[in-house]
Amino acid sequence: AMACVAPTARFLAPSRPRVARARSAESIKHGVCGVGRVTRAVVAANASRDDDSKQASEFSTRRETLLVSALATVVFAAAPLSVTSRPAAAAEGVTTVLVVGATGATGRLVVDELRRRADPATQIVAGVRDEKKAKKLGVDSGHVSVLPDFDVTSDVSTLTGQMRGVDVAIVCLGFVPGNPFKMKAAAHAVDNEGVVRLVEAAKAAGVKRVVLISSILVDGRAMHQEDSPGFKITNAFGGVLDEKLVGEKALIASGLEYVIVRPAGLRGGPPKSELLITPGNTMASGEVSRELVAKVMAEAAFSTSAAGKIVELAETGTFAPNYEPPNVAQYLVGDDQSQWFL
Repeated sequence: AMACVAPTARFLAPSRPRVARARSAESIKHGVCGVGRVTRAVVAANASRDDDSKQASEFSTRRETLLVSALATVVFAAAPLSVTSRPAAAAEGVTTVLVVGATGATGRLVVDELRRRADPATQIVAGVRDEKKAKKLGVDSGHVSVLPDFDVTSDVSTLTGQMRGVDVAIVCLGFVPGNPFKMKAAAHAVDNEGVVRLVEAAKAAGVKRVVLISSILVDGRAMHQEDSPGFKITNAFGGVLDEKLVGEKALIASGLEYVIVRPAGLRGGPPKSELLITPGNTMASGEVSRELVAKVMAEAAFSTSAAGKIVELAETGTFAPNYEPPNVAQYLVGDDQSQWFL
């Protein structure tokens, strides 16, 4: 899943579903071997049968039982399991945190940040489309559980089942720009409808807090920035800012405890300068390291002062020429986490 951000319009890839798995090959192997053993038992019993009618009757009963058992072994070994995956129940006092889009560029860093905290009172669950991809990327290392087949384009009931037992959901979503003729539909499916479904499912599943990644300028029209280069360039990708705004509004209206994190243009690599955090509808340009975004989102999952906040992130010295947010100096917070959600 991908997080679209202005003005560089870079994103995190969405999850894709996978059908519930059948029993493993190892289970099927054991089932087939069991049938072989049952068959040999029946043949041996037939060979040793005597003429005593009582013994013949008892053997017949045993043979029927064994044959029924063998048939059941074959049927259930071959039949797919249709149980919807969901996080294992956490111990009492443990907070289960689900990272949605955990194989994306920012989602992986959020998982890393949570893992780095090594908090025994936190159970980390990585929600992904592709379990193989997640394991190849090492998302499951360090006691992180993988929740496969997690896709926000699934129906609400499926997502609800998958999210039961989750306390906090950190949502690192966004469509991946591709075919220019399909970008609008893709942005609508993920950043609008996908987030709306996810919010509905989170509420139905009893999730306590949702941390949502969004973008600066998502509410650019209300800021009178719709003609700014940042808004025009970013929104050219399928109207993604308009679609993200619908998702934000759905979360705010849901009644769930929320934190919305709006980064400026995302870039890889470590931070190059100090972190600035402003209230919503403040920044119109800038850049920020994904590493800083991941730190802020991980902190937002637990900070009591973060509840109900919309924050915008950038690094000092990254704004467009001749532009700077009003009173920007007061928003310089750096590494002081106690200042991040004031």
